[in-house]
Amino acid sequence: MWTLLRIALRNVARNRRRTLITLSALLVGVGAAIVTRAMMNGLQRTLVTNITASATGALQVHKTGYIKNVLATPLTMDFVADEALLAKVRSVPGVKAVAPRIQFAGSFNANDETLFIAATALDPEAEAAVTPSRASTFEPGSRFGDADGVLLSDSVSKTLGTKVGAEAVFLAPDRDGALNGELVHMTGATRSVMPGEPKTAVVPLALAQRLLRMEGRATELGVAVERLEEVHAVAARIREVLGPDYEVHTWDELLPQIRDGQARQNAVLGAIAAVFLILMLLGVANTILMSALERTREIGTMMAVGLKRAKVMALFVMEATVLGAVGSTLGVLVGVGLTLWLNQRGLVFTAPTLSVPFDLRPFIGVDYVVRIVLLSTAGAALFALYPARRASRLRPVQALAGR
Repeated sequence: MWTLLRIALRNVARNRRRTLITLSALLVGVGAAIVTRAMMNGLQRTLVTNITASATGALQVHKTGYIKNVLATPLTMDFVADEALLAKVRSVPGVKAVAPRIQFAGSFNANDETLFIAATALDPEAEAAVTPSRASTFEPGSRFGDADGVLLSDSVSKTLGTKVGAEAVFLAPDRDGALNGELVHMTGATRSVMPGEPKTAVVPLALAQRLLRMEGRATELGVAVERLEEVHAVAARIREVLGPDYEVHTWDELLPQIRDGQARQNAVLGAIAAVFLILMLLGVANTILMSALERTREIGTMMAVGLKRAKVMALFVMEATVLGAVGSTLGVLVGVGLTLWLNQRGLVFTAPTLSVPFDLRPFIGVDYVVRIVLLSTAGAALFALYPARRASRLRPVQALAGR
């Protein structure tokens, strides 16, 4: 076996130009696959990080049954959001911060115009620890935290014609259906975090609790975690601590469209990588076939001195395996090196439909690197089976004659 391997290495090095072309194709293909996968990883992580750090939090805690009833009677699924409950959630390993919220519907009346909106009530101080990037979704000059200050989405502000400092009447039904109102002031506007967001408003939690007659209560807890990759493990721990009266949902359960979109992206990227890999391996097979055609006399000599057909076939398969292993390894080195450089440098941009800037940091997992090297190596051996078998089927007399 070792003798065949030494011969295979020597044969690979014999035609340097052809070998370099084949290795270059593998290097470029594998390197491109690594960088493309790394860019997609960075894009997906940045999207999730932006959404969780500016809107949803890594996970949310609700009263059991809240998600099923959120469109019907969300305020009836409230709970006491006292310090004891918050401390219990904070004590869970992996939890970074927790903030109470109220999600409800209401209407704004200003300049003789009335508009129905979806409102989110937040504790300004606690929310800053759970969604530290939320302020980036506010229009420049906006201020959140005043006792009667409300931030409307930019679409609502334009429809109502309100400006910073303007007064408005905020109306909303409480959990019993009674309509209540509060005089509020516009202290700014919000921008969209995701495309297609409805008309919304952000209000202080204390103001919403007065308006809805829900002092000391909330409909949801937003939770930040130490490591976003461990969000499911942290959610399981919170469920154990809080018991069956509460339900815990992670960001991907709250935003299935993001999760499903990422799954589709991964599937498309995997298909593209597979096509490129097949094209590269066809190049390896072509190299081995040309080598076999050029070395018919050599094959005949080896068979004439007693080398079995199986070993002739194994020799060419080994040559292809060496090409696949070396080429993919070089491609991985180039791809990982470029990925590390881009990760350190970062790519900052803002999508036209989003307000939160993207700080794209490409990264690649060790499992993907190992997998692509193994696939390239094994694939090269597999694609070399036909030319290797063809070489092994030559008759010694014909091979020595160069036919």
